[in-house]
Amino acid sequence: MKHANSDQSLFLRGVPWLETVVITLLVPAIGALLDSSDPFFMGAQFPWLWFGPLLVALRYGISKALSSVSLLVLLWLVLSWSGLVKEFFPLNFMLGGTLMALVAGQFSSVWSTRLRRSDQLSRHATERFEQLSRAYFVVRLSHDRLEQNLISRPVTLRQAMNEMRTLMAKTGGELSAATTGELMSILVNYCSLTSAALYPVKSGKLLPEPLAKCGQDTPCLPDDLLLRSAMESGHTAYQSADRLREDQHSRYLVAAPMITCSGKLLGVLLVTDMPFMALNRETLQILGVLLAYAADHTEAADSAGQLFKVYPDCPTVFGAELFKMVRLRRDLDIHSSLLVLNIAPTPQLEEICLMLERQLRGLDHGWRRDLGWTVQFAVLMPFSGPAATEGFVLRLETALQRQFSQDLKSAGITSKSLFLTAEEPMMQLADLLAGER
Repeated sequence: MKHANSDQSLFLRGVPWLETVVITLLVPAIGALLDSSDPFFMGAQFPWLWFGPLLVALRYGISKALSSVSLLVLLWLVLSWSGLVKEFFPLNFMLGGTLMALVAGQFSSVWSTRLRRSDQLSRHATERFEQLSRAYFVVRLSHDRLEQNLISRPVTLRQAMNEMRTLMAKTGGELSAATTGELMSILVNYCSLTSAALYPVKSGKLLPEPLAKCGQDTPCLPDDLLLRSAMESGHTAYQSADRLREDQHSRYLVAAPMITCSGKLLGVLLVTDMPFMALNRETLQILGVLLAYAADHTEAADSAGQLFKVYPDCPTVFGAELFKMVRLRRDLDIHSSLLVLNIAPTPQLEEICLMLERQLRGLDHGWRRDLGWTVQFAVLMPFSGPAATEGFVLRLETALQRQFSQDLKSAGITSKSLFLTAEEPMMQLADLLAGER
C-alpha cells in the first residue's frame, strides 16, 4: 500500500514536467507539419512559437517557464546542428520571448500564492465555525441536562468532556483503550446505549478490532448498508422505516462516524441495541456532537503532543492553534500574535481572570496558568499583529479602571507580547512564558 502511494505521488509530481515538455514541443511540431523549413514560425507575422512557454508560465510559474524556454533553445541548437534549420540563432527573438515568459510566470506565482493564502484562511475559518457550533451545542445541552438531572446526575456534560480532554492530552492524542473507554462511558451515560462498539479507521479502512465496547458483542460488518452510508457521507446513519426498502437490511441501529472538522475519519461507532424511546433526533445529535468533539481534541492533542508533555495544563485547542498559526506564518506569511499577562495574587484575582476571558474575541484562545506565586494568562490572537495586542491591553486597562479604579501597574499586572515567527512554536512559547523575550 505504501509502495502504491509513493508511486502515485511520484507520478503526480512528474505530470507538470510532462505537460511542460508536451506543450512546449507541440508548437514546433505543428510548425514542422505546416512548413518543414520554418518549424519555429520565424517567417510568420505573429510569434506563434511563444504560445507554448506562455501557457506553461501561466499554469506552473517561473521555473517551468524557464524550462520551456530552455527546451526551445536546445531544440533550435539540435535542429541547427543537424542542418534542418539554416538561419542564425535569433538572439533578440529568444530574449524577448524569455522576458515575456518570465513576466507571465511571475504573475502566475504571485496569484497562486494569493489563492493558496485565501484558501488557507477560508479553511481555517470553516474549521473554527464548526468548532464554535459544536461547542455551543455542548454548552446548551449541558445546561439543559443540568436543569433536568441536577440531583440524579450531578456531573455536567462539559465536566465529563473536560476530563476526557485532559486524558487525551496525557496520552498524546492516541485513541487508546483508556480514552475510548472514557468516551464510551460518556456515550452510554448521555445517549442510553445498551450494546455498541467503537471501531478505528486507518487510511480509510475500518479495522476489525474495536477500541471500546459495551453490552453484547457488536460485530464489524464492512459491507453493511448503514455502515457504508455513514463512512461515505460523514454523517450519522440510522434505521428508519421510511429510509430502507423491503430488500434492504442492516445489523445496526445507528452508525455514527468519529470525524474531525478537517474531514479526517478516525473511527465509527456502531450501535446494535438501545432503548426505543432513546432513538430520536436529539439523542442522535448528542451522539454526533460528542464524537466530533472527541475527534477534534484527539487531532489537536496529536498535532501538538510535545507541547502537552511540557505543559500538561495547556488546553488542546490552544496548543493545536499555536502550531497551526506558526505553520501558516512559515508557509504563507500570515501573521499572528501571542500575549502573556502576569497577574499578582490579589483579592481581585478571580475577577480579573474572568474579565480577561470576557475580553477574548471570537478567534482568540486563552490559557490560564496557576503557578502559585503568580498567575499567567496567555492569549493567542490568530491573524493579528501588534495592534491587536495593544488593543487587548488597552481594553483590559479600561475595564480595570471602570470596575476597580486601578491601572495595570496598581493591579499587579505586567504584559509581554510576541509576534509569531516561523521558528519552533514550543521555543517561542517557552521564551515568552519565562520572560526571556
